[in-house]
Amino acid sequence: MKIGNYIIALLLVGWSLSLRAASPTRTLPILYVNTQNEQGINDTETQVVCSVYIDSVLAQYPALGSKNSPLPATIKGRGNWTWSGFDKKPYKIKFDTKTKVLGMPNNRHWCLLASADDYLGFLKMPAGFAISKALEMRWTPRIRPVEFVLNGKYMGLYFLTEHVRIASNRVHIHEQADSETHPDSISGGWLVEIDNYRTDNNIEFDEGNGQHVMVSLREPEVLSSAQRQYLENQLHTLNTDLYDMSSHLEQRLDMTEAAKFYLVQEIMEDCESYHGSCFLYKDRDSLGVADKWKFGPVWDFGNAYNRHQETWIYDNPTWPQYWIGQLAKWPVFQQAVKEQWWIYYHTQKDSVRAQMRAFADKIEKAAKNDALVWQGTQNYCDNSNFADVRDRYFRRYDWRINWLYSQWGEGIKPATWDVDQVSSGQDRSTKFIRNGQLLIIRNGHIYTIQGMLVE
Repeated sequence: MKIGNYIIALLLVGWSLSLRAASPTRTLPILYVNTQNEQGINDTETQVVCSVYIDSVLAQYPALGSKNSPLPATIKGRGNWTWSGFDKKPYKIKFDTKTKVLGMPNNRHWCLLASADDYLGFLKMPAGFAISKALEMRWTPRIRPVEFVLNGKYMGLYFLTEHVRIASNRVHIHEQADSETHPDSISGGWLVEIDNYRTDNNIEFDEGNGQHVMVSLREPEVLSSAQRQYLENQLHTLNTDLYDMSSHLEQRLDMTEAAKFYLVQEIMEDCESYHGSCFLYKDRDSLGVADKWKFGPVWDFGNAYNRHQETWIYDNPTWPQYWIGQLAKWPVFQQAVKEQWWIYYHTQKDSVRAQMRAFADKIEKAAKNDALVWQGTQNYCDNSNFADVRDRYFRRYDWRINWLYSQWGEGIKPATWDVDQVSSGQDRSTKFIRNGQLLIIRNGHIYTIQGMLVE
């Protein structure tokens, strides 16, 4: 055997031994997936029949199925670079029927994220979601850390996450049918993604600054000619209005949601945020009133905090940042951003930090175990020295908050912030700030913004 082949063989043996040596820490729920006849999961297209059950371990969540009574499902690979560039692979699980998983609402579609590229203690994706939720974006994917066992092999720490799709408990808009033709029906139910991978159904155009933009369809997936013409017109008009400072862009684009989405990306210093995995959606028009396009939900934070530069995410980015550099010039957008910054700075920055500290404590043992399995494999970010990488995340978070404060100060206090009455049927709630924390009075009780009972 040649020396090179011998070395490769030793490396493969070592990796195989590490897979067998590690086992679940039982500090997190354990997700078991067994494929039919132990079939391999080799690509992102082939649905592999499998069975799934979850040992919840923690009393916080109910178990899902059992070893003797697992749930039927299929599994396949997911992602682009995260699938091809790493030995630790992400997956997509689709249950045969809608299923409530680890306290998350019913759905058939779930993502199992590997976060193999996260060198900050597996905290980047959960942190981005936590900031989005703190800013009360219309929907933020829920996420649960799990230990993953595939066909009897322990695969380490993974993150079971809601898949971005239109549903009553996800992106809650009208679900438009494939190949629809009726003019009223095609005005909404759109979920699209500014993407960096070309597909057959992409809608492509040149941004006002000359950059070539590709937009991928998410829902609906199969378009009639009427649907495609409508969507192309909508995107081209958005693009044209964006570069015409005399247009009424705010009538087409929800500036509040755009500001929230952008603020999440700036806090996370994600200079790839408007390059790929950048979702937009639009509901159906109602009674002659056009629904506005909205940025969101947030998703991929794999390149967050990678530049570590005191500059805006759209200034000399590593990858093209579509639309945001021009959007940042609009006074109405600047106002909305500074108002959201005021809310976050005064009411949420410390609570998000505390949430992430608790999350880090929860996953620490599993994160160290994950390194036993994957250390030294393709492009894997080693988090075995967990205390160090965890603290590095918090230093990055604090650094970014401080830099944004140097740019925006305390922001602009929303004019209606002191008393915000919300009516929903018989339920009336009031938001207020006490000791720097945003609280809600509802039906005689006080809750945190996350819904935890205070008193």
